[in-house]
Amino acid sequence: MKPVVVDASVMIAAAEPKDAFHAESRKFLEIVITRGVAVQIPAFGLTEIACALARRLRDPVVARKLAIGGLAAVRAVELPVDAAFLAHATLSGTRDFLRGADALYAAAAEMTGGVLVSWDGEHGSRAGALTPVEWMAANPK
Repeated sequence: MKPVVVDASVMIAAAEPKDAFHAESRKFLEIVITRGVAVQIPAFGLTEIACALARRLRDPVVARKLAIGGLAAVRAVELPVDAAFLAHATLSGTRDFLRGADALYAAAAEMTGGVLVSWDGEHGSRAGALTPVEWMAANPK
């Protein structure tokens, strides 16, 4: 099975019970863990997840613990964001008209041959990402 590059939107939704996509995100991550699917994120992902959770929860300590714990639970491999990675992200992002951070996730999927999983509609329409629900439907056990 191909590895998955999990966008911050999925990790944030899984950690935040009030998020509209909480249940689906949790189910997706549970399946990924159970099946041992390799999870990859750009190295800045932890920062993005923790900061978004801190803004929502208004608790920086809990936000950091949730972000670190969530990535540890899925055994996420952080991909170094070096000059070559950024060059690829610049090409991907400008080609697909993505926002900066979104381009990094799209580049990670392209560079590793993984499947980008995201709740971001632009990732889906412009970079071929699947939502967690779409990924689960495409990968039944």
